[in-house]
This record gives sequence, C-alpha cells and structure tokens, in this order.
Amino acid sequence: MALDLTVMALTCLVLLAAGYGSVLTLMLFPKTRPGAAEALAILHTEALIVVTAVAAVWLGGWVLAAALIALALRVGHEAASVAGGARFAGPLLAATVVALALLPLDLLLWPALAALALAWLAVSRPRSPATAPQHVLTLAAFPGLPLVLFVAAGFQDLGAWLLAAFFLVETFDSYALLGGKILGRTKAFPVLSPKKTVEGLAAGAVMLMLTAALVGYLLFGAPVLASAGFALYVGVLALAGDLAASRLKRQGGVKDYPPILRLQGGLLDITDAWIAAGAGVTALAVLAGWA
Repeated sequence: MALDLTVMALTCLVLLAAGYGSVLTLMLFPKTRPGAAEALAILHTEALIVVTAVAAVWLGGWVLAAALIALALRVGHEAASVAGGARFAGPLLAATVVALALLPLDLLLWPALAALALAWLAVSRPRSPATAPQHVLTLAAFPGLPLVLFVAAGFQDLGAWLLAAFFLVETFDSYALLGGKILGRTKAFPVLSPKKTVEGLAAGAVMLMLTAALVGYLLFGAPVLASAGFALYVGVLALAGDLAASRLKRQGGVKDYPPILRLQGGLLDITDAWIAAGAGVTALAVLAGWA
C-alpha cells in the first residue's frame, strides 16, 4: 500500500483545522466552554508542532535529515538528564541512534526489535540503586531503539509513513484530551499519568478509528475495518510511548523533561507517542512489504 507524501501532509493540516473547528464549536456552549477553553490554549502550541513536523517531512532532503538529527540530540539530552546518565550520555545516545539509522531498514529491523524486547525485559526488574548498565538498558528501551527506527524511516524515504503515524497520534491525543476535559472522571493510570482518564482514552480511541476509517476509504480506498484496525494499533503504540516516557520521568523523580515549549514540556514530552508509533508503523510497513 503506497502513501502519497503530499496527501498525508495536507491531511495533517486538515486535521489541525478540524481541531480548531471542534474546540471553537464547543466554546459556544456554557457547559463545555471551560474545558474547551483550556484545550484551545494547548491547541495553539500544538499548531506549531504540527506545522513544523509536516514542513520538515514534506521538504525532506537535508531539511528532514537536519531535523531528525536535532530531534535525536535533544531527545537524547532530555532522556539522559532524567535517567541520571553522565553528561556525555545524551550526545552518545544521539550519535548511536543516527549511526544505526543509516543502516538499511531490512537489515536493521529484526535486530532492533530483538534488542528492544531484551531491553524491556531487563528494565522490567529495576535495581535500586540503578547501575550504569541499567541506565544504558533503560535508555535503549525508550527512547533509544524506537528512535532508531523512527529516524531510519526519515532517512530512508518513508516520510509518508511517519506523517501517517503523526496524523493518527494527533487525532488520538486531541480527542482523548478533549474527551477527558469534558467527560473525564476515572483515572486510567493514577501513578504513571494522572491526567489520563478512561473516558478520555475511550473517546480518543473511538474517534481515532472513525477518522481513520473515513480518511482511509476516501483518500486511499482502504477497507474500513483495516483502516480502523491500523488506527487502533497506532493508538496503542502512542499510549505505550507516552507511558514509557512517563515511566522514565517517574524513575528520575521529575514532572517534565527539560522544557522547550510552554504548556508542552520537553521535546520528549511532545514526541514520545509519535516516536513509538512511528517506529511501530515503520516496522509494520517493512514487514508487510508496503514500503
């Protein structure tokens, strides 16, 4: 299944416009106005993220390469600072990510997935105090190895798939946020992510599948159920990435990564779900022969 980069870029921008339309509509009603007003403030910074991400991927070439290297450097710095690594750990993590991402994806994929599984098995039994190898495995489990596949996709002309993941992640996050503000009552992850609610996640998942089914059918002629299933797969990955980033912060005893945008926190706060989803979509696209 081929994806058109321009179509995906325009789809992301249409999603942004739809988000503004939804929030502004909800502000017309007294009962939903407070939650919508809070969501609108966040949406303004979200717009900057969407435009920046879409522009970098659509322009491609050295622009995308530079953006991905900058992403690896910043994410490496933030993750290492929270995980308690040495001062050089961030740049070393970024250099490792970029070097591995230059390998052909068909050679890189299975070793990366196997290493990711082993890293997660290792960090599932944390030691206190953590040792230097434990810090390395923690950073490899997230964001290291998922970021390798993410950056590799950008280096190797799979930008359309990264934008597909971005579109679905933003759809899920936006509706989950809005649903949580309006309907949220029950905390889904009280320790790892206290602001997430069962109602918000359910609203995000339902709207994600409906949106993907409609967009997939109208733009790509994809079967409705297949599009909805693919969207749910991405939603699960996005949530896993978000929780993995939260887990790293909790282990480091901090609320946010070193901030880069007001209301958004650090770059890893912004991209955690996209990194996980982009890695998973890249793996699926290669395994299924779509790329």
